[in-house]
Formats: sequence, structure tokens, C-alpha cells
Amino acid sequence: MKMHSEGEIHRSFKVGSWDFRPMLKELKAPDGRTVKLEDKISLLLETLCSRDAAVVSKEELIDAVWDGREVSEQTIPVAISKLRKTLGDNSAAPTMLETVPRRGYRMMSDTASGPKISGAGIQQNSFIRVALALALVMVAALAWMVFDKSVNIGTSPAQASKPGIILTINDVRPISKAEGQIDRAIALSELASFYLSQMPDVLVIRHWWNLDAPDPTGGIYTRYGAETPVYSLKSTLLEENGEAAVALILSNPKTEEILWSGLHFVGRGTGDYFANLREMLKSLGVFGSSAVVDSLAGNAILEDERYWQGLYFAHLSNEGAAKAANNAWKAIAEERPDDAYVKSARSALWARWGPDAGGEWVKAPPKESTQGYVGLIDRAAIALFRDSDAARALMLLEAALEVAPGDHYALSLQGEALLLAGDKAGCIEAYKKALRLAPFAKSYAVRLAQLESTSD
Repeated sequence: MKMHSEGEIHRSFKVGSWDFRPMLKELKAPDGRTVKLEDKISLLLETLCSRDAAVVSKEELIDAVWDGREVSEQTIPVAISKLRKTLGDNSAAPTMLETVPRRGYRMMSDTASGPKISGAGIQQNSFIRVALALALVMVAALAWMVFDKSVNIGTSPAQASKPGIILTINDVRPISKAEGQIDRAIALSELASFYLSQMPDVLVIRHWWNLDAPDPTGGIYTRYGAETPVYSLKSTLLEENGEAAVALILSNPKTEEILWSGLHFVGRGTGDYFANLREMLKSLGVFGSSAVVDSLAGNAILEDERYWQGLYFAHLSNEGAAKAANNAWKAIAEERPDDAYVKSARSALWARWGPDAGGEWVKAPPKESTQGYVGLIDRAAIALFRDSDAARALMLLEAALEVAPGDHYALSLQGEALLLAGDKAGCIEAYKKALRLAPFAKSYAVRLAQLESTSD
């Protein structure tokens, strides 16, 4: 990076189209607009710019920006993410700030200021650069179409026989243990799982497993092949400038190398949350969308944390948790009695646990097609526990697991349906898979012990 002027007060760097002035802690756009930077973000950018496109390690950043103090693993990725958003840079295809795996971060050479060209020279140079850029885009697109077969854009989950990636999702961890924060973290965990589970070419598994176990995924490696890349998403609910925010960290679970980071401000709504998750997938070369999720744009249920909290509790598969789920959903039903998601969820709850534990039977619960795989699971629970129809329950669960193979609750219901159909061995295997994917669910462990201790 080259300094444009002499004198510390006038020291500045060219960062893309921005003019960065460290002493003023601000970015100036070509149109004269200025953006003030937080102290740490300004110092972070100054440290990177001062190294003239060289890689700056995390340790060096901690020394320069945080005075060598011990910081959490999310601190630097969150700060980098905020800086990228301010600059308008995209981590999936950066033009200003680059993450160098296992080494650190650097400002890209294109951000350095160069000699100014005026008049016709500017026009000619701009034309050449645009032409070159278009040519490169066309070549890259052609190469991607010819050589990259790992991702099928637009392929529905039901059509995809093998995912592009396996993504494990840990529950959002709240920094504060206050009741409201814990409830919000639960809701955000369920919402992320719901969204990502319906993305083509992505196999989502909730919670962590031991990668060194012989078959840690309950048959997933056997089904999809051990060469399928595995990634881990860990999230932390924190407060940033008085606003609730979720720090998202994507890493390689074997090397713990951070591959991508993002920051979602909860107050910006579900659309911003999903946009961050889409950006994360794009950083892995996974593109596409889910028609089910896209069709929910503007649906009040997406923004209602109580629904997702209830879903979390309902899937713990015990009577006490079912009551907690019903309390959350009952409050929504009183406000929006015609909400299709709540009708479906409460009907499934009633079918399994009866009126004493909670739920309420709806004479005509909505068809499963209106709720995606969550609706399929609700209908399967109704078929299984109210109608004792194992065949229909298994059909619905097969369709749900085709979309979300890592859904532990669907696997537990599949186990009960297989038992009803007379297949105890299949039931035990389904519960083993569910327990591998959700080791926190004590009810699965208890049920599995009961099944294995009783004779046929």
C-alpha cells in the first residue's frame, strides 16, 4: 500500500474505490460520502493496509489491534466480517480483503493506489479492463460448466443422490445465560437448520459427532462416500453495539481452519440471516435455492421465534418438552388462529401426547406440501400416533428424510413406525442413527435401552 500524502494527519490509503484516512477513522467514497469506522475496525484496516498486500497473521492482528490481550476465536472473524460489509467486499469473491487459509488476512494488490491516468487514457484503459473482465467471466463460466460436476444448480433434494457437501451445525451458543437469550439462541438454531436442510446438494447434520469413529454419521459416509467434503458451522449469539447479533464461523472440522465468517444482526430479520447463510454456501461453491423456503418470503412464521422454540422442544420427544412446545405455539394460535404452521404442529403434538400434554386437534390440518419437510414430519406423527398407520407414516418420513437426511426427530419417528410395522431391528437401527445425530436427546437413549433390553 502506498501513502498518498505526507504528514501523519493526512496519511491515507486507497482501498478499492475508498479513500481510507486512519487518523480520522473514516472511509471516503468517490462521491464525497464518508463512513465513520469504529476504533478497532479502523485500526484493523490500518494494520492490514500498512503491510502492503502482505499476509498478516492472527497473532499479529491481536498484538496490533487488541494489544496482545486474549480474545475469543470469534473476535477476529467477526471484525473482518464487519470490515468486509463496510467496504462492500464479498468473502466468496473478494476484491479488497482476502482470507489466506491457515495464515491470516491480507489486502489484495488491486487495492493499492497506482499512477493516475487522465483523459482518453482513462477511457481506453477502462474499456480494456472491462473487456478483459468480461472475457475472464466467460472463460470461468465455461470452465465451471465443463469441469465442475460437484454441484447441481436447481436440483431438488429429492433428485440429488449425493450431496455436494456435508454440513454439521452446532446450536447457537449464547454469551449471556439470560432466559431471553437462551430462547432466542434455540430459535435461531432451529431456523438455520430448517433453511439449510432444504438446500440442494447440502446434507445438514445437527450437532457434532466424532469424526474418528468407525461410522460417525450413522451410515451417511456409506451412502454418500467418504470423499464428500465435511464442514462445521458454529454460531455465537452476542451483543454488538447494543444490538443482538449472531457470529457465524465456518471451519474445517479436522484442521479447525476458519474458512468463512459472517455477522447477522437479529433485528434485520430472517432475510438477512438467510442471506448470510447463502453467502456461506457460495464460499464453498454451492449455489441454488429451495422453492419451499423461497415461497415463505414475508411469512410471519419465519420471524416468530416462538414457533422455532416450540419446534426444538417438540423434537426432544418427551412429555415435559411437549408441554413447553405447546405453550409457545398456543400463544401464537391466540394471535393468529389460522396460521398453517401452528395448526399442523399442534395437531401433531396432540396426536402424539394427547390433550393432557398439549396440542390441539385441527379438523383439517394443512397439507404437508405447504410446510415442506417439517409438514411431512407433522403428518407422519399424526398417521403414526393417531391413526396407527405405519405404512403412511413411513412413506411420509421417507419423503422428509430425502430432503433432510440428518433430521434426528424424523429418524426417531421412523423407528417407531418400523416397530409398529413389526420391524424391531429396523427400529433399533433408526434410533441409533437418531442418537448419533442428537446425543443431547436423552429420550432416544432411554428408548433405545428399552428396545435392546426386551425380547422380540
